[in-house]
Amino acid sequence: MSLDNIGRSEVMEYVKKRVKEFERLGKEGRTVFNFRPFLDLKLKANVKTELAFCISTANSSALSGLKFQKSLEDLNLDNLSVDEIEGLMRSAGVRFARRKAYYVKEALERFEIIERALSMNDFEARKTLLKIKGFGMKESSHFLRNLGRKNVAIVDRHVLRWLSEKGYYFKLPRDYVKAELALSVIAEEMGLTLAELDLLIWFEMTGKVLK
Repeated sequence: MSLDNIGRSEVMEYVKKRVKEFERLGKEGRTVFNFRPFLDLKLKANVKTELAFCISTANSSALSGLKFQKSLEDLNLDNLSVDEIEGLMRSAGVRFARRKAYYVKEALERFEIIERALSMNDFEARKTLLKIKGFGMKESSHFLRNLGRKNVAIVDRHVLRWLSEKGYYFKLPRDYVKAELALSVIAEEMGLTLAELDLLIWFEMTGKVLK
């Protein structure tokens, strides 16, 4: 599926649907993501499994992260050992599974920091999340966006490539905030939030609206 055979208005319907799923997760603490027609996948998520998903996708693929999160669907994440989390990550094809399993376990053990962050505004929340191992600017922004925040950008090498095609050149991690500001300008010009723009960028690059 690509912009060649699906209209921009239809893409935006999927984008807005995903944003509503993010908002529900942020407000209610749980949601169901429906990735059809892009993937034959429905996924029950809560704040803790979303945390684990965002840590798992760093330097790995979104698809492996989704497979890992799906495996957590009916489990109590708090009760899993590092070895068990690592095993689920490896089965899903997540890269650097051992290190990330430790990050997930430590984040769960320090969950009060995350709860405190979620009571703050977007940028203070991100600053607080950086205290958690496994959370850099991108992962913190990813987690916040997936809980319904709309004013932070998920800047990775793919987004940098998209920006470069439009004449904006940045390097990570040095230029993260500058790249975010450029995306904010583009989003405003397009009448979008940063959350919507990110999903639209990923559709243009991959033909899918995921998360």
